[in-house]
Amino acid sequence: MTQDKDKEMSFTEHLIELKQRFKTVMISLVVTTIFWLGFPADPQKFISDPTGDYKPLVSNVLEFVKNYMISGEDARIILAKPTAGLEIIFIAALFMGIITSFPIIAYEIYAYIDPALYPHERRLLYGFIGSFVALFIIGSLFGFFIAAPIVFNAMIIFAKFAELDLFLNAIEFYSLIFTTVLMVGVVFTAPAVFVMLVRLGLLSTHVFRRNRMYIYAGLYILIAIITPDGWLVGNSVLFLPLVILLESAVYVARRYERKRELEEIESSSSGPAVTVMSCKYCGSSMAEDDVFCPSCGRAQQ
Repeated sequence: MTQDKDKEMSFTEHLIELKQRFKTVMISLVVTTIFWLGFPADPQKFISDPTGDYKPLVSNVLEFVKNYMISGEDARIILAKPTAGLEIIFIAALFMGIITSFPIIAYEIYAYIDPALYPHERRLLYGFIGSFVALFIIGSLFGFFIAAPIVFNAMIIFAKFAELDLFLNAIEFYSLIFTTVLMVGVVFTAPAVFVMLVRLGLLSTHVFRRNRMYIYAGLYILIAIITPDGWLVGNSVLFLPLVILLESAVYVARRYERKRELEEIESSSSGPAVTVMSCKYCGSSMAEDDVFCPSCGRAQQ
């Protein structure tokens, strides 16, 4: 029996559907986490010698992270308590489980909200999801392969300057890496969110341009908080790409604004054709007869 997609659902039916989709997400997360915990790192070795030393698949991830971040004898990772190894394995498996089950999570969210969208809203959502996911992946890769190594190398250099041995708490080390990767990925999605809000008419590029210095100052403070040590070079490595991304987002969003402004002017005009001009302060499209710019509110005379 097929359900009519256009049928309006009651509040209770929405809650039931939300419960089922949340259940599917949790089951997928549990299954993928168990997979990373239970699947052997070396299947051939496990099959040939099941009673030998066993390493879960997630241990390969931990080993790769350690070898990539810390090379040679520059620093040592230590366990601060007996249960630290178990906690690290579980945190890493949960992190990889979230990544592995992300397609299922994304689909369940999409399937829940899709019936309520109009065709133009659906097209807008497709573009937002695509850019959001792409920027999150780029940000996560940037955080792991570029930002985090620079910060840790700086810590090692300063330890050498002080002629001290650097010992890292294992739980703090891995938690810091995973958190940094996640937070940098989230921060990199800001341009997609900005363009989406502009296209929905909830935000204006004029607000950004008028408060550009304050926004960038707040962004730098946020970066200093999410980076491991708030080091100047480490902050700059993350801050400069974000400035480029945000300025690109403003350019793209401004094009959508101009298109919407022209459509509003044309739709509101009756009789003779209206001559369109640009505000000499903010560049917004406006009718030639307008005294004040509808975007920035400044007089043109």
